[in-house]
Amino acid sequence: MALAELVAPSEAQKVDRIKRNFLASLNHELRTPLTGILGMLDLLTETPLSEEQKDYVNSSRSCAELLLESITNAIEYSSLTNGTSGHTYSEFQPAEMLQAAVSAREPKARSKGLHLSLLLDPQLPELALSDPHRVRQILDVLLSNAIKFTSAGEIEVIASAAPQPDGRMWLSVSVRDSGPGIAADQLPLLFGGGKLTENPLADPSPGLRVGLPLAKQITEAMGGTLQVESYPAQGSLFTFTIPISRAAAEPPPPPVAEPAERKTARVLLVEDNTVAQRFMTTLLERRGYTVALAPDGMAALQLAEQQPFDLVLMDLQMPGIDGLETTRRLRQTAAAAKVPIIACTANPSSEVRAECTAAGMNDFLSKPVNSAELLTVLERYGGLRWRSAGNL
Repeated sequence: MALAELVAPSEAQKVDRIKRNFLASLNHELRTPLTGILGMLDLLTETPLSEEQKDYVNSSRSCAELLLESITNAIEYSSLTNGTSGHTYSEFQPAEMLQAAVSAREPKARSKGLHLSLLLDPQLPELALSDPHRVRQILDVLLSNAIKFTSAGEIEVIASAAPQPDGRMWLSVSVRDSGPGIAADQLPLLFGGGKLTENPLADPSPGLRVGLPLAKQITEAMGGTLQVESYPAQGSLFTFTIPISRAAAEPPPPPVAEPAERKTARVLLVEDNTVAQRFMTTLLERRGYTVALAPDGMAALQLAEQQPFDLVLMDLQMPGIDGLETTRRLRQTAAAAKVPIIACTANPSSEVRAECTAAGMNDFLSKPVNSAELLTVLERYGGLRWRSAGNL
């Protein structure tokens, strides 16, 4: 009996490890080709197209985005349900994170004629301690639903912070829309993971609805609550509230940008996927960056010895040495000890983000890489600031 008790935990740990590895592999295998699909569609929109062709491209991109959202939510929901996903707390800037989330959804809202706005409470701390990846996930789900089910009008995001006697703060984020609203008898079904209608053939928006159940699970796992108020023909209001801590130190000042007369910034792109190579290289070169390509970690180390770079975009999963080990080795060299290194990976989990930080990376981009977010990150670390990401 004692032996069985000793063996059981080991077997359970093995099963958990198999689950984690399977979900991570599935996530990577599904998201990687979507990087190429969405990236190439972005590049296609920058070429001369007729109005009919633009409509085809936009429709294709909407389908790809819906597929990506469904894959992400389903895998995350499965991970949380099986206990194979957790939370990693780190310092982050709430206002910047909220602005990035809203900006990423703004093109989709604009394409539907919706006005998307963000209202920030002055009491929001400049620097907070929580799991920014999970907070962003919750907001992404609520924004996606609001845009999907609102055909006209506006969507408003309101963020506030309330200090508590124990020194913590409650961060509340509300997403209000002018959509059709939800009947009272349907509200209890929102977070169940199923469909609101009994007949799926009559559902105007088919598909597994795991977004809201996922958001609720994440919120409650962080010690918070997710609530909804909605009335037919009056819109809906979703609000999540989570505890955060005010970080002790102020955020470090951003790196100093190169002077405006400098015409290029040198980027080392470490990426083994050929489609992703072409997309990111073309995107950056069109905006004036000089790009050197390394298909694996060893090639990246060799290029870093041969020439200086202003920034490194680092894929994590590569043949030979992976992105984490490549980063550790780059940090041991004089040439790349202080160069900003940005992780690019199809696994956006909090655990992976923590590993990236521990390895010496400065920031994180989730695949499929969003063009606007990529250029924003480059600007943050001294890239070509006069080139607007809004011109995509």
